[in-house]
Amino acid sequence: MRNILRNLMVALLLVGSLGATSLPAHADPLDDARAAGQIGERADGYVALVDAGAPANVKQLVDEVNAKRRAAYQKIAAEKSVPTEQIAAIAAEKIIREILTPGMYYMDASGSWKQK
Repeated sequence: MRNILRNLMVALLLVGSLGATSLPAHADPLDDARAAGQIGERADGYVALVDAGAPANVKQLVDEVNAKRRAAYQKIAAEKSVPTEQIAAIAAEKIIREILTPGMYYMDASGSWKQK
């Protein structure tokens, strides 16, 4: 389990850095969208729109982040011979617990958006 978590953290760092590789070091579109209440974290390890009226670039960001996460989760799951969903759920718990800051949104088990 520790190996899975270690590999997962590496993958999450990679996923996070891929989203901002062409931007200045201080800019992170995912964190900006989270802080603006446009995007939230789901319990399945993926992001979703909190605000259905979010601009098109935020909707595109959701798709890009989820595609990168899916690839990272699948890679780790294949290496560890565990279901992809298990890796994604572990990632979600860690992101919600350790990365989200107060005011950011996450989806609870009932499917409702909550603020941290």
